[in-house]
Amino acid sequence: MAEKSEVAKLRSLAQLDADAVGAYDAAIARVSEPLVRERLNDFRVDHVRHVQDLNALIQRLGGEAVELKPDLKGAAMKGLTAVTSMMGTEAALVAMLGNEEFSNRAYELALQFDWSPEVRALIQKNREDEYRHVTWIRDAVRTRPWLKDGARADEGTEIQA
Repeated sequence: MAEKSEVAKLRSLAQLDADAVGAYDAAIARVSEPLVRERLNDFRVDHVRHVQDLNALIQRLGGEAVELKPDLKGAAMKGLTAVTSMMGTEAALVAMLGNEEFSNRAYELALQFDWSPEVRALIQKNREDEYRHVTWIRDAVRTRPWLKDGARADEGTEIQA
């Protein structure tokens, strides 16, 4: 069996991804623009896969899998995302940007630990997904690709991310 702290760290990452799924559900339910909904759904699928892949490692190391449901922190994150998303697509993206920045920091910290090559490879792969998510969302907040008239965020009022 792996060291308890290793399993605990992997469980923490898996729970973070489970929490992210809930936040994505809240945002997707309130965003009507197809481009944004599709991209957010793709990112949600990545987070589900992260939970599944991390759970496979956790169980192989003798730990208990994380359920694909938010914990208390995740429920708060989902609720905040839901409320913020009621203000429109840009507000939903700003909420998700904060969530993804938090996930990116967590994966960056996780990569500082001494992992086996297999575990490190999975954490690095997930980290690359997180970077792709935050990069797209940050760019979407800036450029507003869903606007049909071609208006850009720098041409009017914008929400600072």
